[in-house]
Amino acid sequence: MISRLHNLGRSLLVIAISLSAGLLLVVLMSDDPGHAARAFFLSVFSNRFYFGNLLAHSIPLMLTGLAASVAFTASCFNLGMEGQVYLGALAGTSVGILISDLVPGAIGIAFMFTVSFFFGASVASISAILKIRTGVSELISSLLLSNGIVLVVDYFVEGPLNDRASGLAASISLPAKFRFNGLMLPSGLHTGIFFSLCAAFLLWFFLFKTREGFKIRIVGKNRAFAFYAGLKTNRLLFWALFLSGGLASTAGIIDVVGIHGRVMRGFSSGYGWNGIAIALIARNNPVMVIPAALFFAYLESGAQIAALEANITPEFARIVQAVIFFLITAEALVPKHLGRKRYA
Repeated sequence: MISRLHNLGRSLLVIAISLSAGLLLVVLMSDDPGHAARAFFLSVFSNRFYFGNLLAHSIPLMLTGLAASVAFTASCFNLGMEGQVYLGALAGTSVGILISDLVPGAIGIAFMFTVSFFFGASVASISAILKIRTGVSELISSLLLSNGIVLVVDYFVEGPLNDRASGLAASISLPAKFRFNGLMLPSGLHTGIFFSLCAAFLLWFFLFKTREGFKIRIVGKNRAFAFYAGLKTNRLLFWALFLSGGLASTAGIIDVVGIHGRVMRGFSSGYGWNGIAIALIARNNPVMVIPAALFFAYLESGAQIAALEANITPEFARIVQAVIFFLITAEALVPKHLGRKRYA
């Protein structure tokens, strides 16, 4: 209990420092700091449209945060989540277009999500197999695969699946029956938020209340101990990356079904990369991924509103996120350094 409170306190301290840094940047960058600060920090709560969009933006972030969490829990890395987001969107949308006249809406959406999950999981499995069979770092292989996947998705979006009539770098639209219902209109919030929330609690239950989840956590804490204790460490690592890739891919299709209705080039505003920072803030706890994702969505939404209402660049949120990422990774090294000095 004390350890959990300590971790929570450290995460809150990182967030507080990051917001303070953001406030300082607002003062330095804006001609009217007071107005700009209100626009960035408070306007998102001023009406249902802004607040609904904040919640909508958190939906895919929860899923990529969960994807990173399950990989980190097994002490492995999935840097291919950005590519898996795009692949999940493309695979699910392609299936939706093909079966649009064959099945009703609910069954079609379920099938799209299933296909999306397994496409992303299969790609992540490649990195797992390479690590297990040849010793290739999953960090490198997942990153390289991701870069290639994004290019492949761009090709299909601008080529075979392109909607010529729209004039956009986007695929053909999904039929209305394959879309989530809107909430808090006219904002972009949709019923997919319940999917992300359920995914968080189900992953928490799996990792902390089941035997297989316990094994994955043991592998993550000490792989050598797990191996000599008789656990099949390679199999557990494989399934952790498999699950991670699948969750990341569902972030792509949920954004398509809930917001865009089609795959658009560059639709992911760094969902995969932000998922890593979200998992670090949440200390790999699936339930804590929810507030961490909401916080990142808050930063993104605040920056967009400030760009409209004050002379703040939309990239301002990236600066604050970079500060968070730096602090959350740097402070993880502090106990080790302090320990070395204390016992030297």
